Amino acid sequence: MADDQKPNPLVQYFLLDRYWKQYLIIFSLILAISFLFPSGKALKYSYQVNDITQEPIIAPFTYSILKTEPKLQNDLDEKNKSVPFMFNRSDEIVSNQKDALSEFFAMTNELRHAIWRLEESKRLVYERRYHKQYEKARSEFVSDSANLSILTNEFHKIYSFTVDKSDWLSYITPLQDPIFMKDLDRNSDHVIQICKNRWTEGIYDITIGDITSHQVMVNQSDVPDLASPTSFNDLQSAWTKARKELLSVFSDGDLFRDLGYDLIVEFMKPNLLFDREITERRQIESLNKVPRSQGVVLKNELIVDANIRITDDVLQKLNSLSVAVTKQETNSGWTKIALSFLGRIMMLSVVVSLFFAFLVVYRVAIFRDWKLVLLISIVFLLQLGLAHTFVIRLEWSEYLIPVTVGAMTLTILFDARIGFMATTSMAILMGLMMGQNIDLVIVSLFTATIAVYNIRELRKRSQLFVTMFALIAASIFVIVGLGLFKEHNWSTMLDDIQLLTINSILAPIITYGLIGLFEILFEVTTDLTLIELLDYDHPLLKRAQQETNGTFNHSIVVGNLAESCANAIGAHSLLCRVGAYYHDIGKMAKSEYFIENQFSGENKHDNLTHTMSARIIRAHVKEGLNLAREYALPKVVSDFIPMHHGTTRVEYFYRMALKDAEESGDKVDESSFRYPGPKPNTKETGILMICEAVEAAVRSIKQPDIFKIEAMIDKIIKGRIDDGQLNECPLTLDELNRIKGTVDGTTGMLPVLRGIYHIRIEYPDDPKSPASA
Repeated sequence: MADDQKPNPLVQYFLLDRYWKQYLIIFSLILAISFLFPSGKALKYSYQVNDITQEPIIAPFTYSILKTEPKLQNDLDEKNKSVPFMFNRSDEIVSNQKDALSEFFAMTNELRHAIWRLEESKRLVYERRYHKQYEKARSEFVSDSANLSILTNEFHKIYSFTVDKSDWLSYITPLQDPIFMKDLDRNSDHVIQICKNRWTEGIYDITIGDITSHQVMVNQSDVPDLASPTSFNDLQSAWTKARKELLSVFSDGDLFRDLGYDLIVEFMKPNLLFDREITERRQIESLNKVPRSQGVVLKNELIVDANIRITDDVLQKLNSLSVAVTKQETNSGWTKIALSFLGRIMMLSVVVSLFFAFLVVYRVAIFRDWKLVLLISIVFLLQLGLAHTFVIRLEWSEYLIPVTVGAMTLTILFDARIGFMATTSMAILMGLMMGQNIDLVIVSLFTATIAVYNIRELRKRSQLFVTMFALIAASIFVIVGLGLFKEHNWSTMLDDIQLLTINSILAPIITYGLIGLFEILFEVTTDLTLIELLDYDHPLLKRAQQETNGTFNHSIVVGNLAESCANAIGAHSLLCRVGAYYHDIGKMAKSEYFIENQFSGENKHDNLTHTMSARIIRAHVKEGLNLAREYALPKVVSDFIPMHHGTTRVEYFYRMALKDAEESGDKVDESSFRYPGPKPNTKETGILMICEAVEAAVRSIKQPDIFKIEAMIDKIIKGRIDDGQLNECPLTLDELNRIKGTVDGTTGMLPVLRGIYHIRIEYPDDPKSPASA
């Protein structure tokens, strides 16, 4: 096809038959985002305090002014407090607990008698040890002992609170004749009376702090008793009052002062039972009667004139109008709803297309992969979904939206330009979602830019956490700047700074988790993974050091060259170095057939035909790909293995074959000497092709100097261009010139090679000083 008949490449990118998946994903993203946005008419009345109106705002219809959230919540709380908590006085509990106390003292009395009887039996056994009634006395002792054991076990089982306190043993064990055990009756009367006093006052079964109503209602007769919550006791205050009364009844040194309190705690149960079901039902009925509005705005009434500062009262009227408009649109006809929704999609398409047009023009390789487009769309949807949830649904501050998470995630997964462009689009969308919130757009763009800048070249995981402090500083700077410009008070600015500080601390942590998840799900290779692949302890690199030491050293030198070249043109220098380290791993299969690994002086190729030698040399590409799959190298790294040779010839053996063919008259099949490819298709793989060839060629130069090396670089680059090896690679002639570098520069090949071969620039001798150094 002639050049003037070739279709525009940019137009080809939009062909639906090639990229229908990408367009479907983008359309689905726009459709999903559209459901997160309020209606366009509602956004018309979306302002913030201290904004200046551009035109008069007149009520299109009569509507109610909604109460602010704090005002409504305060009214609801007050109404809730006006509903008395309902309690039922239980005489049954009082009766049961009095009986239980009486039973305790009765059993204590029985236990005391059992102990006294055992002591008497023991005394009779001793006195009658030589008497004929000894056996009878001994039998009574055994019986009394067994009876005491049974009573003791039963007592401790029922009243376990007496087990761990030694004073109870002293109290139960009598020190005198049972006739003088009248203290039990006295103690019983006092404890029961103290409990009755508290029951008469009333004891709640919940704490007074849990009672939020102004009054309580107690059902204790035909007519409920309405009183203040403090008119009755909760259990804690009842215990305190009982304790004080107990101390006033019993003198110091009386053992029962402490034991009596144990009984009160154990037996004095609440007798005012909270009726939760009735109380909550009455509260709900009462809350439903609380009006949600506080006045009305009449149709055609001026809400605010043009060029007027928005106050809190005006803002509430506008917010109420937005809610009324949304309800009205919901109840309108399907045609109106459909047209409004269509307009929303068109508006969102304009903003979203800004980013994806950038992908098509400047990152077409990413756009061609539908999985990566899906990944970016997921980040967009998560970011906007969180914004909708936090601000519109939960009504939290917009400064809790983790804007920097999306920016950092896309920067780490792809590059800084994609991260910044995506953040710009998302900031605009979030600003529109919040009603032209320019403050949110400014804060989002500034903090995201700082985040992108800090991790644009991620080399250490700690950079993610250093970014925390940079984000905190950026947050303080932008909030103070906006606050001073808009004359906000310092308390408002401090609140915003606190929220952004929380956001700044959590964002890198969330980002760290997300990139690991996305790497696994979408097979994306980040700089963090590349850094791990540079570790000499990686199993594959360790094998290369042991089995192909010469090739490994060659790869390290090529890595230095490739990284310097990548820096010269702004390519991915880390990827170039990693690709260089692994590009020749296939030589491990037959390492002895490669000159850099032949240390014994014997050349294995001397006994082979040139075609067979070329086949062995070419096979290291296939072997390298097999090892890459075995060790799970990322595709972006394994691509360097076939592409660093492209479809070039194994030049030495090809020329030797041609020489032999001239003598024998045979033909040489060039395809047998060419690598299978593919050709380099990225700047990084193109750089490695050139650096690998240059490194090998320069080593063959005898007595190298800077002029010979420069001539060799020019020869190799020209040869690769003439052979069409760089046809699919986006390297320009200017970039190829910068890749070569200059002898006095800091990037490109020449400065690195000058350092490797210790080449110094020769200065002309000073005629006046021929012996100068």
